[in-house]
Amino acid sequence: MSLYKELSPFVEYIHSIRKLQSYLSFDMIFPSKWAIPKSIVEEGKIVAFETENQNQKGISFVASIDESEISKTLSKISKIIKINKEKELKEKLFKEAVEQLKSTFEKNDLDKLKNLYFDFNEEDITPELDVDLDESDDELDYEQHEQEPIDTELAGQ
Repeated sequence: MSLYKELSPFVEYIHSIRKLQSYLSFDMIFPSKWAIPKSIVEEGKIVAFETENQNQKGISFVASIDESEISKTLSKISKIIKINKEKELKEKLFKEAVEQLKSTFEKNDLDKLKNLYFDFNEEDITPELDVDLDESDDELDYEQHEQEPIDTELAGQ
């Protein structure tokens, strides 16, 4: 296990790594709007801490000094980052789609808009992140199921 390879995917979020008796604490700083799904972290294995920036939150992930436990903890941190980055990207894409739809409604007459439809191409399936989450986890505000790109068109154009 290379320390660099293990930490490089989320080095931008690391605040510190500390040894606490027989434990390692990975102190991470995330944007305050990020969710920490309960299905990923175990109670008693994370501790919140204060940050200087109000738009950030500090979370310490604690693991016993054992290769397996540290690897599991780093994997959980990685999943949290992937889930939240994907959520941010989906929100950005949603806002862009809404703006495009607004523009379409402003530029076209009502008769054309009545024929507006959404087409989901089966060939253009976007791969989903490899994340194990309980489907009943409603901590996150977005679907965990595979998403497909949305094509919007006006019929008859």
